[in-house]
Order: sequence, then structure tokens, then C-alpha cells
Amino acid sequence: MADSLSEDDILEAVARHVGRPGQGAQLRRVGADITRLPLLDLRVVRCVETRTTRRESRPGRFDTSGLPTYEGDLRDHPVEPPKDPAVARTVELVLRDSVRTVPCGCDDGRQPCSRCRGKGKLRCDIGPVCPACKGVDPCAWCDGTGRRRTDRAAAEPAREKPPVGRTTCVKCRKPHTACPECEGRGAEKCPRCDDTGFRACPVCEGARTTEHAPCEGTGLVTLWTGGSVGQAPVRASLKLPEPAPPLRVRQQTGRAGAWERATLAAAGAPLPDALDPAHLKAVESALAPRRGEVARRVDIGWLRLAAVTIPDDPDHVFYVFPGREGPDVLPVWSRRRSLRVAAVVAVVVVLVLLVVALV
Repeated sequence: MADSLSEDDILEAVARHVGRPGQGAQLRRVGADITRLPLLDLRVVRCVETRTTRRESRPGRFDTSGLPTYEGDLRDHPVEPPKDPAVARTVELVLRDSVRTVPCGCDDGRQPCSRCRGKGKLRCDIGPVCPACKGVDPCAWCDGTGRRRTDRAAAEPAREKPPVGRTTCVKCRKPHTACPECEGRGAEKCPRCDDTGFRACPVCEGARTTEHAPCEGTGLVTLWTGGSVGQAPVRASLKLPEPAPPLRVRQQTGRAGAWERATLAAAGAPLPDALDPAHLKAVESALAPRRGEVARRVDIGWLRLAAVTIPDDPDHVFYVFPGREGPDVLPVWSRRRSLRVAAVVAVVVVLVLLVVALV
């Protein structure tokens, strides 16, 4: 296990890795440096509960017998938390003896039609323009208004002979003045209202009333006090140390199965004894109970990792961690080497760009 690795074990593992088995003590004498980097990966899923009450209403005689009931204050009513705190759910309840069915207050399940405002009919649009007079000269006497146009009278002298082909105007009743096609209307006869000017309301179909939506036409509503208990997962995580070792180290140690893990299923459950003391305060803070918390699941992973540098190989940092058959070693480029490689790559890129520009 990671906490069983002594400094001698760590140095001997590095010596074997660099081809110098049995020279762990020699590495110490030449200035090998060991830095302990205990890793922590903590994930918490809390089930947080909220409770609310409200007035409920349903149309007609609504059956609430299928809903669980509560008495008194909803805060005091026991509700079992979910078996899996990561699963959200809502429990709906009914306050005992609060259910009653009362008249809706409408007119026996009906309400005035909102489209026609209770009239049963709508004003019809004017029919199509008359193809003969184009609506411009429907009646020589009233122009389709039903009254003599004074401006026309001043502009035109009275005709001595009636115009040929004109008929009696249905608006002003003057003979021989109107267009024979529209009879003074200026438009063809409306097919929807038969020229009455009104058509049946398409919503109420002339009945003047429609079904009252709140009661769905029953004239009754069912009222009660409802309680809602919501249980939702809230997730949090903690990864130490900060900054973390290279991603390659975390991935390799995970694939090698070097991490130790434990799951805590309740608040106040004891922490694993193998956790590094430097992490305990942060873990305890992360696991402090939250308001409304009714259940939790905590997954903890930890690993005692060591980083070793040796003077005669400044280009690498050797990460040592427990393996199945003893300490494993993972060499990673040091910061110095990474910067040097990055500088070389940058120079090559600049040279390539210069060559391309010259060509």
C-alpha cells in the first residue's frame, strides 16, 4: 500500500528504474530529493429536501384518494429519503380533511363567449369587389352610401335621361342609378352572411356561451391544501493537492489500480484511517451537513504519491506509487525539459515561416 513505502523503498524503486539496482542509498548520497504528494479524490452526492404547501384546485369532483395524506405541519411529516441520493423525486401529499367540492361560481358551467362577447355573431367583412363597377361607381345617386352625395350634385348637372342599363339602388332606392351587377352595394353579395352583415360566431356557433374552462363545464371545483416534498441531488467534489500532478500521472495510477477507495453512506460515518492528515481538515469541511440534507453518498479515493528528482537526470521527475508487486515508477518530463523542448519547437516554427515567406 502507498503508506507502507519508506524513503528507502522509494529510492530503491527509482534506482532499479534507471538501471542501477541496489543503489538506492547511493542516490540519497548524491542528493536525490523526495517530495511526498498524497492525492485525494472526493465526490459527494447529497439528497437535499425542500417542502412547500399550497392551495390546489381541480375542475369537477376530483378524486384525491390516491394521494398520501399528512396531518398538522408538513415539516413534521416523515418522508422516506430515496435509496439512491443521486435520484431526484417529488412526493405530493394532501392535508387530511382539507378536501371539499364547491360551486365554481359560473353560470352552471357556462361563460359568455370571449370571441363574440356573448352576442352569438360577428360582423362580416364586405364581400368581393363588384367586377362590373369595381366598387368605384356603384350608384350614380349615393355612391353606395344610401344618401345623396352633395359633392357629386354640385359637380354634375342632373341627368335629363336615365342612364341605360342602370337599375334601382338597394341603398337609396333611387331608380335607374345603380350598377346592375351589385345594385349599388359596390361589392358582390357576401356568401358567408348573405349580405346581412353578420355571421355566426365560429367559437360558440351562435350559442353565445362556451364551456367554463376552470370547471370544465361541470359548475364545480375541488379544493384542498397540498404538500410537496422535493428531493434533489446536489453534487460536490474535492481534489487535492492543488495544483495537481500531471494528468498522465493521475491516469496511470488509476489504470494501475494504485488508488485506495471507500464509500460512506451516511453523514457522520468515520473517515478511513489511511487518509493523509494534511487532507483531514479539507475533507471534514467538504462533508459538513448541508441545510435540508436527508441522505448522502461519499466516494473517497486516496493515494500516497512521491515525486523524486536526482541530480544526474535533471530532465525527469520520477513519480513513485504502490503497485501490485511493489513500488511502480513513472518518469515524466521535468519543467526544465518541457520549457526547453517548447523553445526548440518555437524556433523551428519561426524558421519554417521565414522559409515559406522567402519562397
